[in-house]
Amino acid sequence: MVIQETLRLYPPASELSRQTYKDMKFQDINIPKDVTIRTMVLFMHTNPEIWGQDAYEFNPERFANGISSSCKLPYVYMPFGMGPRVCVGQHLAMIELKILLSLIVSNFSLSISPKYVHSPTRRLTIEPKDGVNLLVKKIQK
Repeated sequence: MVIQETLRLYPPASELSRQTYKDMKFQDINIPKDVTIRTMVLFMHTNPEIWGQDAYEFNPERFANGISSSCKLPYVYMPFGMGPRVCVGQHLAMIELKILLSLIVSNFSLSISPKYVHSPTRRLTIEPKDGVNLLVKKIQK
């Protein structure tokens, strides 16, 4: 749940773009060939109409019953894209993330430094503008 909520608030790619390969019609909108359509994943992942009034808050419990029950329109949750062009490395990334996190939390105590200022910045990915200052302490076993 923590991983899913983190990916919702900080998706690996904050936008997806696709180019039309032929003239298309989407509802009442005519889209000509060779038009690039950008989907702002970050905005869909934080839309209060979809996720509720706490859309900007970190709330892993929203994924307690899985992705399909997490919000009004579960198909808008797309941290790795969707459909036939979903990120090919999605499953490997998730496995690596789970292994790495389990090793870290079983061996270290982590807390955010009082000097940390939350300032996410959109670049190619969403990243902290000034980095993340962590206080790391080895757990004595």
